[in-house]
Amino acid sequence: MPQFEVGQQELIDIHHYTYLIDMCSLGKAPEALGQLVLDMNEELAQKIYYSTQNRNNYHKIMKSNQFENSKAYRHFLQHFMGVEWFGEYIGLGLSDINPKEKDINCLTQTVFYSQDLMRSQQFRQEYEFEKECVNEMARANSRRFNSMFNGRHIATRQYRAEVSIGKGYTYSKYNTLMHFLNVAEAYWSNPDVNNIQVFGKDIRTLLAITCQKIFFNPRHCGYYYYGPLELRGNYRVELDLALGSATGNAGPQVSMTNGGRSDLNYLTIVDRVYEFSYLKGILQSLFESAKGARFKSDNGVLNLMMLSLQLDFGLFDEYAKLLNIPFMKDLQHEADTKELQVEIANLIYDFDRKHNEDAVTRSKVEHLIFQASYNFIVNKNFDLHSNQFKLIQMLNGDPDYQEYVLLCKIYMSLCQINKSVEVDYYKIKCNGLFHIVIPQNFSKKTSDYLEHITIHHSFSESEGIMKYDDISVFDLRPHQPEINLYTIKLQSKTDVQSMVKYIEFTNVFQTLSSEEQYLVFIGDNVILVDVVDGKEMNIRINQVDANVSTIFFNEAISFIPCFKYTEGEDVIVFTSRNIHYLVDKGGQFCPDYYGMKHEVVDCMFSDELFSDLNDDPRFRQSKLSDLVTESKVVVYFPDYLLLVSSRQQLINLLDYAVYIRNVSFFILVLFMLERTSMKLRYEERKDKVVQITG
Repeated sequence: MPQFEVGQQELIDIHHYTYLIDMCSLGKAPEALGQLVLDMNEELAQKIYYSTQNRNNYHKIMKSNQFENSKAYRHFLQHFMGVEWFGEYIGLGLSDINPKEKDINCLTQTVFYSQDLMRSQQFRQEYEFEKECVNEMARANSRRFNSMFNGRHIATRQYRAEVSIGKGYTYSKYNTLMHFLNVAEAYWSNPDVNNIQVFGKDIRTLLAITCQKIFFNPRHCGYYYYGPLELRGNYRVELDLALGSATGNAGPQVSMTNGGRSDLNYLTIVDRVYEFSYLKGILQSLFESAKGARFKSDNGVLNLMMLSLQLDFGLFDEYAKLLNIPFMKDLQHEADTKELQVEIANLIYDFDRKHNEDAVTRSKVEHLIFQASYNFIVNKNFDLHSNQFKLIQMLNGDPDYQEYVLLCKIYMSLCQINKSVEVDYYKIKCNGLFHIVIPQNFSKKTSDYLEHITIHHSFSESEGIMKYDDISVFDLRPHQPEINLYTIKLQSKTDVQSMVKYIEFTNVFQTLSSEEQYLVFIGDNVILVDVVDGKEMNIRINQVDANVSTIFFNEAISFIPCFKYTEGEDVIVFTSRNIHYLVDKGGQFCPDYYGMKHEVVDCMFSDELFSDLNDDPRFRQSKLSDLVTESKVVVYFPDYLLLVSSRQQLINLLDYAVYIRNVSFFILVLFMLERTSMKLRYEERKDKVVQITG
C-alpha cells in the first residue's frame, strides 16, 4: 500500500482483509481463514441493499429476510468483494444525496443489481422517475464496469515477467531510498550536505523516493520489484510506461486476460516495494546512531524527507527532536501531530500566497503524489501532452517546489494519522510570536476573539503559562489545554434606575490565580473585576477604581448605564458587541418599543469620501451596522458634554443608544453624526416592508 497510508492501522487491516478475500477466491486460503470471510460477509449482509431484480419493480429494495432466502445470498457469503461477485452484480446509486436527510431508497444508497438486468435496461425509457434514474446510472457506469470485471478475469492466468532496465526509476543507482539513508547517516554531522547531490533536479526522483509502496510480511526481509500489466499487440512494439499512463493498459489488474492469442500477460518490473518492518528497522538504526545529536544540515528537503519517513513508520514521537527544522522548534509540543498538521497547513498556505501567479496549485500536487503512490514512475517515452508532464515541468523550474511537494506529502500523511483533513486550533500571539494551541473544546467565535485580542494586547508566555501583566490566564502545558471564556454580570451600585437593569460582558478571561478574578478587554482598555466574598465586585479600569452606575447627565443625555470613577465624577461609556444589556421593556413585548428597533442601524447607509492608494478620491458605501467596533468615550464632569474624538465613536454610540432604548441620546448622536464628512441615507421601506417606524 502507499507509504502515506501506512500510519493508519484501519487501512492496514482492510488491506490484509482484501488480500484474504483474494486468497479465498483462488481457493488457497486455509479453512479457518475462509470461515472468517464467511462470518464477516454474514455481518455485512445486514447492511447491504439488494434490488428485487424484477423487471416491473427493480427500483425497489429487497428486505433483509427476503434477501437471506434468495439464491444470491449464498453467492454473497462466498464471493462478496471478490471478482465472482462483481462479475455478476453492479452497485448503482447517486453519490451526491445524503442518506441521513432522506429516506433510504434506491437513489440514496448503493444498491446491487444484476449486470444482465442492467445491460437490458440501460437503453430503455421508463416513465417512473426512480426507474429512469437507475437506467441512467446503468448507462453511465455499466460499460466501464463491465470492461473491468465481466468475463476478463481468470484467477489462474499466467504471466511473463520482463525486467526493463533503465525504464523504472528504481533502477538508477543514486536515487533509491537506501542511497538517501546512507548519505544521511554518513553526513549526519556535516552541515554542507546538499540535496541537489542526493536527489538531483528532477522532481520525479523525489516523487519516486517519497511515494514508496509498502507491503506487510515480517517473514520476508527486504524488498521486491513489481510493476503494471501491459498488453502488447506484437513483439516489435516496446513497452512504454509513464506516470499514471494515459496510453496502453498499465493498471494493476492482475487477473485480466490479454485478449491475444497467447494466454500470457506481460508484467513489467519497474518499481521497488519495501517490507514495513524491514524498512522501519533501518530507520531506527539510523536515528539511534545519531545518539541524540540533532541533524547538522539545515537543508529543508533532507529534513522534510526524514520527517515524512518518521511519520509514516511511527517514529515521529521518539525521534522528532533529531531533525533540524525551524518551525518544529516553535511548536508548543514538539511531537504533537495535530499541532504539526496545523503548522504544515499554514506553511502550504503561505507558499501558495507567495506563488499565486504560478499554475502550480496544492490540489494538483496532491493529485500527482496520489498517482505516484498508486501507480509507477518511469523515465522513458513520457507523454509530453499529459497534465502530469506539464506539472512536472513547472515543478522542475523552481527548486523551492521540492520543499513544497514534500510539505504536501507530509500533510497527506498527517491527515491519515490524525484522521482529519483539518484540525481546529487557536492562534495566540505571545512574546511577539504566534503559538498554535489545540484546545479540548473548540469554538470558532473564541478562536477569532483570541487572535484579535492577543494581537492588540501584549501577552507573554513563561514555562507554559500565558500571562497578561503578570496575571496568569491560560495553562498551555497540556497537549490539549482547557481554554474557555466566561460571561459576567455587573449591576449598578447607584439608586438611580433606568431601562437597563444590568450589564453582561461576554468573552471574559478568568485568571488562574483566583476563580473570582476576571479580565475584560474592551476598546484598547482592560477591566479587572475581583469578586469579594461571592457578592461584592471591585472593578478597576486600567488600574483605576471604578463602579457601574446609571447617571442622569443633562437634558440632552438622559439616564444611561456607564462606568464612573470612584474618586472622580468623570464617566466612561464603553461600546462593544461583547456587552449585552437587559432592557426593561415596560411590560411591552413589542420589539418596536418607543418606535425603535435595534436593527435601525442596519437601515442606515453611509456614503463616505476617501482617498485611495493613488490619492484619487473615491466613494465607499456601507451599512452603519457593518462599521460598528469597540470604543471608549469619556464624558467629563460637570457639564457632561458629549465630546468625541472620531466619527467611529459616534457610529458606535448610535448603535449603543438604540440598544439601550434611549431616544434622546440617539437623536443627539445622530445629529452630531450628520455633521461629519459622511452622508447618511435611510431605507425606510424595502418593497412592502416598513423598515423604520415612528
